[in-house]
Amino acid sequence: QQDREGFFAGDARRHEKMYAQAQATIAICELYGRTKDSWLRPHAQLAIDFAEYAQSIQGGWRYDPKEGADTSVTGWYVMALKSGQAAGLDVDPRVLYAVEEYLDSVESFEGAAYSYQKGGSPRPAMTAEGLLCRQYIGWPRNHPPLRRGIDALLIDSPFDLSDQDVYYWYYATQVLHHYGGEPWQKWNTVMRDGLPSIQIKQGREQGSWAPQSDRWGQTSGRLYTTCLALYCLEVYYRHMPLYKAMGQ
Repeated sequence: QQDREGFFAGDARRHEKMYAQAQATIAICELYGRTKDSWLRPHAQLAIDFAEYAQSIQGGWRYDPKEGADTSVTGWYVMALKSGQAAGLDVDPRVLYAVEEYLDSVESFEGAAYSYQKGGSPRPAMTAEGLLCRQYIGWPRNHPPLRRGIDALLIDSPFDLSDQDVYYWYYATQVLHHYGGEPWQKWNTVMRDGLPSIQIKQGREQGSWAPQSDRWGQTSGRLYTTCLALYCLEVYYRHMPLYKAMGQ
């Protein structure tokens, strides 16, 4: 489905296209990184080239290439670019420097919290996503705003099955996994048992996670809730903790 510019998601609806493109880029970069299949490399590199081209002047990404920015879409592109780097593809470091400028524009409390767009109020999901981006771009583990942000997430937005939001859980699980230590243990002890407890155990949807009670599930569907739930449970296998890798 990839076109000459590297775009995969031509058939998606407007507000979904850039999300789908970033996620497809992550998939193809991870596949190339794991297999080193020479046939995949040019397609993965072209997807990275598109991501760099599509970045807006604000330093982030939104629903159309080069137009606007929000933290939600931007986080997926940071993950895509870092997947490309991990696979040995060419990623322009200036693109990630520009992301830092965007994150500066949506931060609160000196970077401990993040909003969806500039001028908005901080939200738990955007804070988790923003902090994860900061980790990947280079914040050290002992950076005070990172610790304050993680503490706030655990106090104000702990893993809670009565308030299901797999989007938030996806990013919070990653940021806490990378941070490690007691904060990760607090989150993981609840998450690793809680998520399997609500998996459908019988019937046609056996093995899935129901979308009806999830914050975005009714508009995004069962595949969405199931995939993000699995990504949380796979975090141990898919991502080496960043600070362990960097010796921090």
